[in-house]
Formats: sequence, C-alpha cells, structure tokens
Amino acid sequence: MQYKGGPRLLITDREGALYLERARVDVEGERVVYHITDDEMQRHFNIPHVNLAVLFLGQGTSISQPAMRLLAEERVHVAVTGSGGAPLHMGSLTTYTGTRHFRALLPIYLDPVLSLHAAKAVMRDRTERMRKLGGAGAQKHLRQRETSGLSKLCVKFDESLARAEDVQQLLGFEGQFSKACYAEFSRYADLGKEVPFKRDAGTGGEATDPISRVNRLIDHGNYLCYGMAGAALWALGIPPHMSVFHGKTRAGGFVFDLADSFKDALVLPLAFALAREKDTDEAESIFRGRLINAFDDREVLKLAIATVDRMLEAADA
Repeated sequence: MQYKGGPRLLITDREGALYLERARVDVEGERVVYHITDDEMQRHFNIPHVNLAVLFLGQGTSISQPAMRLLAEERVHVAVTGSGGAPLHMGSLTTYTGTRHFRALLPIYLDPVLSLHAAKAVMRDRTERMRKLGGAGAQKHLRQRETSGLSKLCVKFDESLARAEDVQQLLGFEGQFSKACYAEFSRYADLGKEVPFKRDAGTGGEATDPISRVNRLIDHGNYLCYGMAGAALWALGIPPHMSVFHGKTRAGGFVFDLADSFKDALVLPLAFALAREKDTDEAESIFRGRLINAFDDREVLKLAIATVDRMLEAADA
C-alpha cells in the first residue's frame, strides 16, 4: 500500500545527499532503486528515500514518474546537475509545510534595514565556518599545519561587517573577503607564484591548467551547495526568490544568500587540494565524493537552517 501521509523524517534527521551518474532511477515494489549497467552487467541499488534529503541526478541519469512520486511524498529535494553544475531544482507542491518562516521573512525582505541585519547574520556565520570548517579542511586536504592567516582574514571581515551601513557597502566588504580567501587557499596549494589565481566563474570548457581546474571545481561545488541550500529553504516553506542581499537581482536569490554561509568553507579546501590532478574527470569525481561526504559529516542542512533562524532573530532584535 502506498504511503499517503507527510514525510516520515524531518529533513534535519536525514542523510544529506546522494549523487547518481549514468543511472536509471525507478521503483520496485515500495522501494526506490537505481540501476547501473557496467561492462554489460546490470547492478541494482536501493535509494534510502525515507532517509534522504537531496538527490542529485548527474549526467546520463533518468528517473521514472513512480520514482518521482515516492520521492515527492517523502519531500526529497531533486536537483538535476550536468557537467560543472548547471542546476535544475525540483520540489513537489505540498500542503504539509508551515508558514512560520515565510511570515517572519516577509518584513525582512521588504525592509532594507532589516535586510542588512539579516545579511550580517549570514556573513557572521560565514566567517565562523570559514575559521572552523575552512581551517580544518586546509589542514586535512592541503596539509597546512598553520591556518592563522585564514583566521585573521575572518577577524578583519567581522570588523568590516560592524561598520557596514547598507547592503551595498556590505557587498563591497564581502568581495574583498572572497578575494582574500582565494589568495590564501592559493598560497596553501602553492599556486599563483607565476600567475596569481583569479576567480573566473562559469567559464566551463576543459580544465587545462591548475587555475582553470580549481575554477571548474569551485563552480561544480557551488552548485551542489546551492542544492543543499535550496533543500533547506524548501523544507522551511521559504520561496527561494526572497533574497535579503546579493541575490536580489537573481532568480532563486535566497538560495545564493544562504549557501554563502557555508559553501566557501567546504568547497575551497577541496577544490584547491585537487589543483594539480591531471585527470579532470578523476578530479571531479574525487571532489564531488569528498564534498557530499562533508555535507553529511558537517550536517550542512542543520547549519543552513540554523543560519535562517539567526537571520530572523537578528532582524527582530
């Protein structure tokens, strides 16, 4: 008998994400499964859809209507992602989501002063996570014993946040912080001695050198992080276009706002650590596996939802 109620587990109680590539997703009985054909042998695996928050469908993957229905009943967020990212997010219409977070966010969205308070809350979470998660990632993946330089950048940005009088000024400080973080991780990876690292988003194409490879991996990682942020907003019943700062001019802008609270801290150490990997496909596979593991290990959905709560509290203070 098909399950007709709401989701059985809260999104914060589930595993973070599963990424599938060159697979066919279908239903067998009451189970969601995926099939992979490898060397003329077909293998079958269960998808724990009751205990899953986000399903990423990569290149060469298809999904059946019955599988989408079961995923929708458990409110699994489905994100289709191609080479290098290119996200397409899908969440079912539902009557189960409460409106508390939406109602609390609406006045913040409409008021520039409240938006500034909320934006500062996101950025404070960003620096805290860069200090802790970014520093730990640099130590683990880039074998850095000393990350005090990263901590100093975070302290400087926090001081700038206190001075920001409007969102535009905050965005200027944020741009400086981002560039400084790229430079610091580039130094950890021993890049940029001859040609300084320059962030070049969305260029695509072949990663023919370490700098272009890092840019490609950052793009891919950012898109995966947007999937996690989108799942958090969907679970809270918040429309993704209700941005409070730099996403205001972009469709789905709140996804970008929220992802900023954690994406650089997770993505940058992993991307720069694979800068000199010669096989681009291998680098992307390793990077993606490490990042999705980090989503679970760091409980990213809980972090994202906690950031939303702090935004609402900061604006209400």
